[in-house]
Amino acid sequence: MELSVIISTQRDAASFLGKALIGYAAQSFRDFEIIIADDGYGPETQKIISGFQKEFKSVTHLGPDEQGASKSEILNRAIQASGSDYIVFTDANCIPRRDFLQVHNERREETFFLTGSQFKLPPMISQSIEDTHIRNQHCFDLGWLKQSGLRFSLKNQQLSKNRIKSNILNALTPGKATWNHHNVSCWKKDLLEVNGFDERMKAGGEEEELYARLLNNDIHGIKVHFNAICLHLNHPKALPHPKDVAMRAYLRKAAKRSNAIWTQYGIHKERAIPINVQDGDYS
Repeated sequence: MELSVIISTQRDAASFLGKALIGYAAQSFRDFEIIIADDGYGPETQKIISGFQKEFKSVTHLGPDEQGASKSEILNRAIQASGSDYIVFTDANCIPRRDFLQVHNERREETFFLTGSQFKLPPMISQSIEDTHIRNQHCFDLGWLKQSGLRFSLKNQQLSKNRIKSNILNALTPGKATWNHHNVSCWKKDLLEVNGFDERMKAGGEEEELYARLLNNDIHGIKVHFNAICLHLNHPKALPHPKDVAMRAYLRKAAKRSNAIWTQYGIHKERAIPINVQDGDYS
């Protein structure tokens, strides 16, 4: 396989997984495998996946080894299970446009990762998108979206299919190419060199800590925000525990300050002293 696509699915977004998989079934680029990194939705997720077995060459469902496993732990298992040299990361509530994987495959470069963006849809449109709208790509058409209630915004230019225009917009858009959890791709070897995600991250934000270590290892991002397009379907999110939020902030800052490349709590485990971070203590 040229690409491995790792799709993270959580309880609050699992209902959208089927729509995301239809998006991958409609891809113009076909040489890829799919790995579902499931945080514990279990049988329901497997039931959705079973309906797509004929659509893809390879679909792997990875659930947690134990109750309460973090997203970072499951993502690290997915990285190890991937069978290609290049990995695309996304979420279950993100529908890829037909050329999504083609862009990630064509634009990849050594010592870089690619970072795309998500076009956020309001709840009403998110719920109204049907399977046929994804297969015929109407859900990516601005005219159809406006008829469905999408309001005017300059951000709507993100859905342009003009490559020249998209490249110009990428160059003009301020901000760095950071790592995100919904639309990013990277060489597997670059992830293994930093030992993957830090599994102490329990409240999300694992991409921010990983991003810091990738930069420390001289792996930088390239923006493809207006090229690699996915629709973000709106869904309610569960609030993380304050202690987990405090740990997230601590680890992110620690990685930046120390110029750390390797985490002892990643894919390969090492003996290390645990950190006890109190609520609000980011020092």
